[in-house]
Amino acid sequence: MNKTIIININSIVFHIEEDAYDMLRTYMIDIKKHFGHSVDSKEILLDIENRIAEMFTDKIQSGKKEVINSQDVEEVITQMGRVSDFEMDEDTAGAQAEQAAAADTTFQVGKKLMRDSDDKVLGGVCAGLGHYFGIESRWVRLLFALLFLFAGTGILFYVILWIIMPLAVTRVDKMEMRGEAPNIQNFKKNFEEEMGSIRENFSGAGANVNRGVRSAGNVIGNILIVFVKIIGLLFAFSIGLTLLGLLIAVIVMALGVSSINNDGIIEGFNFISQKDTPWAFIAAGLSTAIPLIGIFYLIIRILFNRRPMNNYLAVGLLVIFLVSAGASTYYTAEVARDFKERSIITQEQAIGEFDTYYLRLNNSREIKVSDNVDKKNTIRLNFKNNDLMKVRMDDISINFEQIDSLAKPYIKYEYAAKGKNYKVATLRASNIDYKTAIDSNQIAFDSHFDLLNEELYRDQEVTITLFIPVGKKIVLDNSIRWKVRNVPFDTCYPEDSYDIKQTVWKMTERGINCAIMPVVLDEEIEETETGDVIISEHNDTRIKIDSSGISIQTNKNK
Repeated sequence: MNKTIIININSIVFHIEEDAYDMLRTYMIDIKKHFGHSVDSKEILLDIENRIAEMFTDKIQSGKKEVINSQDVEEVITQMGRVSDFEMDEDTAGAQAEQAAAADTTFQVGKKLMRDSDDKVLGGVCAGLGHYFGIESRWVRLLFALLFLFAGTGILFYVILWIIMPLAVTRVDKMEMRGEAPNIQNFKKNFEEEMGSIRENFSGAGANVNRGVRSAGNVIGNILIVFVKIIGLLFAFSIGLTLLGLLIAVIVMALGVSSINNDGIIEGFNFISQKDTPWAFIAAGLSTAIPLIGIFYLIIRILFNRRPMNNYLAVGLLVIFLVSAGASTYYTAEVARDFKERSIITQEQAIGEFDTYYLRLNNSREIKVSDNVDKKNTIRLNFKNNDLMKVRMDDISINFEQIDSLAKPYIKYEYAAKGKNYKVATLRASNIDYKTAIDSNQIAFDSHFDLLNEELYRDQEVTITLFIPVGKKIVLDNSIRWKVRNVPFDTCYPEDSYDIKQTVWKMTERGINCAIMPVVLDEEIEETETGDVIISEHNDTRIKIDSSGISIQTNKNK
């Protein structure tokens, strides 16, 4: 049985056979003789020892053994290369180089995707990708810049790759990143290149630097580090709040609630079908949240010197991000495609001939006050439509056009909608349900229209045009004012008096014009205080406030 010896390489203990130890000792003596003449040899010798320790560890783990034998040492020496391989004579360099290259190909290693710390602008991602794919790093940086400018995704991919890709720290890491075999010849070459670069960078610098300048620089550097950490913490905190808000928004919107409109009504998210709504919001939330999580973790990692994210977790997040981004892109493209064509359906309705027409808006979403049998005011929700699950839209515009004084008046309705083709757009326009109540010369337009058959929102709108003979009068209730488009209201309202209930207009050959300018009278307001009782009277309303509460009385016969 061979005698075994315990050795320590790079703080790792190995059991090695005696003949294998002699072979390794001779090899290390040759290396130290070759590099010993240089004062900078300590670093390269340490790298070679570290590499040998890694290779011995791999052999023990892969071979499931405890002792290094001479065959293991011979394989390591062959892979690392002998000193004689690059101490060749000039005349025999060609033949021996071919032999060494043939030996190297047996142990050629593939490139590893790592960040290059020597050629970095931010995190070394672009330089690492350049080494991996065999292209210059500037072209990779240009590609990321174009992705950021035109697609908006460059910064997201950069941050994700920054988290996933490890940093090439040691010389072995840098050699594997460039696809170079980690042997002593390449160690020497890389070391000489690094030393040459250092000498070049510092060739113009002075040999002695004033200690006071260095101290001041350190103080400024520490202040900048503290400032950057504070900014980073604030940024991380804002990202955390954004993630929390995004989570709440996704939960709420996935339940079918998108917004509250100007009328105070909660509306459903009806851009896409009801069954796809939760998935669309989850995809949008994940595709937004995962890059934010990556940035958040990167900030924490930089500020507190944390370890990189677990590779399995990072790859899993990347896959989820790509899937959710693809789903979001799909839903967005489908919705955008459904706005391609526009169709308009026209309908006309005759109205009676009168000297004056009274127009108002019938607010079908209004909260009204009604009296019960005890004459006490009670607030009731008075929705005109029976099915509250219908989507109600308020994109309605009302216009006026003059016709000959002998022509008969009428109303023209235009129902417009969009779709992926003209047929679908026409079908959507036909699903617009809008009502107008006409009683003699009283015309009440609904404030909203319904979308039937669970129709999706595709820019539906209703345009109403009243064709009124020249010479007829029109009384517009103030409620309809915000729906009318071609009436010059500023010509029929006294200055700062927009609370007038009605305005009177006349149809002329040039269009509709103000017929009677309203007169604003001073309102009579009476307010008295009697002890703890306050009574306020305003026109037909009387408000009484005392210890028992608030009492509001109205005189409808006044």
